[in-house]
Amino acid sequence: MNSTVLINKIKKVAIYIRKSRPDETDEALKNQLAVLIDICIKNGWEYEIFKEYGSSQGINTELTKMLDKVQSFHYDAVVVAEQSRLGRNGLVIEQVKEILTNYGVKLVTPSNTKGLDLSSPEGSLQSDFQTVIDKQEYLNTKRRLIRGKRTSAKKGNWVGGKTPIGYNYDHKTKKLVRNENAPIIERIYNLYLSGNSSTDIERIFDLEGTLTPTGSKWNKARISVVLSNPVYKGTAIYGKTKVSKIEKKPSGSPKQLKAEENDQIIYENAHEPIIPPEKWEMVKDIREGRLTKPPSARIGKVIFTGLIKCSSCGRTHSFQRRKGKELRITSCQTRYYDKDGENYTVCKNKGVRLDLFEQVFFAKFSQFVKKLESYLEVIKQNIKEDNTPNPADEKATLTANIKKIEANIKKVQKGYVAEIYTEDEAQKEIKQLNAHKDYLKQQINKLDTKSKDEKIDELQSTLDKLKSLLEGTSELETKEINHLLTSMIDHIEYKRVGNHKAEIEMKIHYKGQSGEQVS
Repeated sequence: MNSTVLINKIKKVAIYIRKSRPDETDEALKNQLAVLIDICIKNGWEYEIFKEYGSSQGINTELTKMLDKVQSFHYDAVVVAEQSRLGRNGLVIEQVKEILTNYGVKLVTPSNTKGLDLSSPEGSLQSDFQTVIDKQEYLNTKRRLIRGKRTSAKKGNWVGGKTPIGYNYDHKTKKLVRNENAPIIERIYNLYLSGNSSTDIERIFDLEGTLTPTGSKWNKARISVVLSNPVYKGTAIYGKTKVSKIEKKPSGSPKQLKAEENDQIIYENAHEPIIPPEKWEMVKDIREGRLTKPPSARIGKVIFTGLIKCSSCGRTHSFQRRKGKELRITSCQTRYYDKDGENYTVCKNKGVRLDLFEQVFFAKFSQFVKKLESYLEVIKQNIKEDNTPNPADEKATLTANIKKIEANIKKVQKGYVAEIYTEDEAQKEIKQLNAHKDYLKQQINKLDTKSKDEKIDELQSTLDKLKSLLEGTSELETKEINHLLTSMIDHIEYKRVGNHKAEIEMKIHYKGQSGEQVS
């Protein structure tokens, strides 16, 4: 068939444009449309425009409307920027091609303004080739985008998708910057640190009528997301999730799975924090203590949960059990990026079998227990009241918490002066903080009024538990042993650098000992 005759048969067409990639701008879409309209004008075709803004894994709304009109014989041809605009999914492409073929509708692109007759063997074959080429180009583009994002993430730029509440995205610097909603994030953290749970904060905001920037309620789930998001301490993370190649959602689309931490790009101090890092870590510690099912529950509670810290970077080590193998302390995965953000090195602190770690720990810890036993004997033989702090140093902990509350009261007062809080909000907040402060003072008074016999009995009970633990006769559950250790130990400084024969280096930092190593 003569191509000129084919063009002359085309009188009315449908122009179909689609925003197919996240990085494709509205300006690019306008340019795409201008080219297609120009083709129609040059050929004297009457046209109708269908604009699509979604993905192309299925048949989209505007595409469906256009195909309905095709099947009502409204058009002689469909004009698109490229065949792939009709769908990345091969099944969708075949469905569209079948409809266009059955209704004698041609396919026009800027590279083939004469129109492709899909009903002819030549046209069908050419279309098939073009589908393969478009698919490959899509995959190449996708790879380029991923590489570009990873490179940008390594420089500390924000490529994490939706901008978190409290920040705006600066397109020039590619960084997050604080906005007018930052104070609400600060308040959520302050409320939590003053003793309120996520549920309490939800109730407070509900009573006040405090809403999110989009006008939604601050429910428990939203508040938990804010409290757990490291972006608020200035950390940018890329690659937290990955697409499963096997698991599917009920809709048929791939499931999003959590990526391993060593596969993520984590950049500290990427942007101005809303919450100081030390305060964010305090919240993290409190939340982990409150969780009924911490991450360690997946492998069974470990007696050292939350205690083992890397001697190089201070990061808390976790645990893992490989299939059919023993429980291990994981290697430290902290990344140290160069100034250019391109290259990084990983912390060299290696993991180790938990049973080997326990051998070293209990050898050192037994020395502490012996000293504790000697200390108790001295108390029993001494008539005078002994004011030496016990290992848990409850009073020091309570006093430190009171100081934190007093600091938060000052912050609320400053917030009121700065008009972050209303008078009622400030009064309510300060009232709650003072109530918590009074309670802690009562606990200190109880400690101060304890009799010598009560102190001795408590210490003897603790000592008996520790001795049974060392002797292997303890009947305490794992969670109770963890609580016993954390009441005495601030953290265990752990180091193992070198090859597989490297020795374990350990320092146990006890509470009430000014952070010094006792054993």
